Formats: sequence, C-alpha cells, structure tokens
Amino acid sequence: MARRGRKPTGTQLVETLEGSEYAKARLKVILETLSGQRTIGDACTELGIHESMFHRVRSEVLQTALNRLEPRPLGRPPRSSSAEDQRAAELEAKNRKLTIELHAAEIRRELAENLPRLASPGTAPGKKTTPSTTQPRRRKRLKRSPS
Repeated sequence: MARRGRKPTGTQLVETLEGSEYAKARLKVILETLSGQRTIGDACTELGIHESMFHRVRSEVLQTALNRLEPRPLGRPPRSSSAEDQRAAELEAKNRKLTIELHAAEIRRELAENLPRLASPGTAPGKKTTPSTTQPRRRKRLKRSPS
C-alpha cells in the first residue's frame, strides 16, 4: 500500500528557516539525534562539544519549542500606558473642562450685556434697591385734624 500526501522532509525543513548557517547546522544535528538518524556521540564530535553540553543544548531547544507551543491569549496584548501618556490624558481632560467653563462664562457675559435690566429705569447697575438697615421701615402717620 502506497502512502498518500507529501513525503516527510525531516531535517531538510531547517534549510527554509531564517538564521545563520551555523545555527541551522547545529539544529539539524539535534533533530537527527531525535529522529535516530545519528548517535549522540557522532553529534558531539561534529559539533565539537562534550556530551553533557549536548544534552543541555538539546534540552534548551526542546524547552523553547515547547514554550512556543503553549496556548496564548488571542489578539494583540494590551498596551501599557506610560506616565507621560497618563499625564497627557489628564491634561486633555482638564483642557476640555476649562474650555466648557470658558464657553459658559462667555454666554453669561453676553446675556448680562444684552438682556434688559430688571431694575427700575433710574437705578444704576449694582445699586441696592432695598434699605441697608435690617429694621423694618415705619410709615409716617399723618396727623388727623380734630373734627
């Protein structure tokens, strides 16, 4: 029975990756030891390292690959805001508030200038129309003539 689909590329897939030729050659040797195509002794001889170092490097490669395959949250990570960004946002909010207050003050000024005065015609603006004393005024009584 013939297998269908693409033939396995094995370590030849490393050639399509981005990286230096030195790193690609080392990765190929590690993958060949994992697939059983090469012994660890041969790999150590080719790489020029001791067997304990080979095991350490192979473990790092596998751990890095495993970490990369862990599930991660979808989407772009949230952007952390810096102190400058927070300060800029505070200043923008304060600017909006002050702009609104300025607009309200301008409207109040225009209303004060353009509305007719509610005071009597001869009264100067700002003059009090009520007596300054707190005691009530007494009316003068007219003297009645005896009849």
